[in-house]
Amino acid sequence: MKMIKIYLSVLILGFYACNQKTSPAKHTIEKQKVEIMAYYKSSGKLGYLVESVKLVEDQLIFNIVYNGGCKPHTFKLIADSSVSSTTPIQTNLFLVHENNGDNCVDEIKKELVFDIKRLKNLGFNPIQLNIDNLNTISYQYK
Repeated sequence: MKMIKIYLSVLILGFYACNQKTSPAKHTIEKQKVEIMAYYKSSGKLGYLVESVKLVEDQLIFNIVYNGGCKPHTFKLIADSSVSSTTPIQTNLFLVHENNGDNCVDEIKKELVFDIKRLKNLGFNPIQLNIDNLNTISYQYK
């Protein structure tokens, strides 16, 4: 009888523990600064899919998907310092992906945050941002 009580107690505690919701792990998203280069040309090889891109104040936020899982991947955002003579003024941004030779195929979803305040130094407000020639966002700042 004592063994049955112990067994039931362990079973109930195990069931209770499995049903407890754990708080999600807090993750911090590293904010990177945009790099500005003169006449930057992209290789044309993306290696990722942009699910969404949005501008929040001076931050450009990408939600991307890429394949990997075996080696660390790095991303940087490069702005071409040359601008168009159109109205509105335009410049090109390129999200550069380095997969470090990772041939794994797990689908990785990631949020990337870039501080784009440096683009104010180009001296145009607003400025149209052409991102990888796929997305366009108007950056107007105070």
